[in-house]
Amino acid sequence: MDVSRWNTPVMFFPWPYVQEAIDQIDAQVYRAAVDLAQELHANRARSCSDCSRVPTDLFWVCVTSPNETWRSKEGCVGFLTICEKCRLQVDFLIDQELTDLHAQD
Repeated sequence: MDVSRWNTPVMFFPWPYVQEAIDQIDAQVYRAAVDLAQELHANRARSCSDCSRVPTDLFWVCVTSPNETWRSKEGCVGFLTICEKCRLQVDFLIDQELTDLHAQD
């Protein structure tokens, strides 16, 4: 999926930054990782505000906040949900365990 040139509003991260996260997806583990993320976070994820697509039907990608957020101790790791139909960033679900692991590095 190529979102780098989408012109829809940015809710959480610039589209080119999201594209970098998408480009880093490991296809061999993606489905298992998303299944686990949905199991852990889908109950608090929002549906698309435009088309009402439910969270489990959205595209999920793991995103780590930019380096400058970690330097200021505000960094986080989570799952960005994207509605491909509406070209919208729907939700960003912080994963505290992944955030804590990344902060230790």
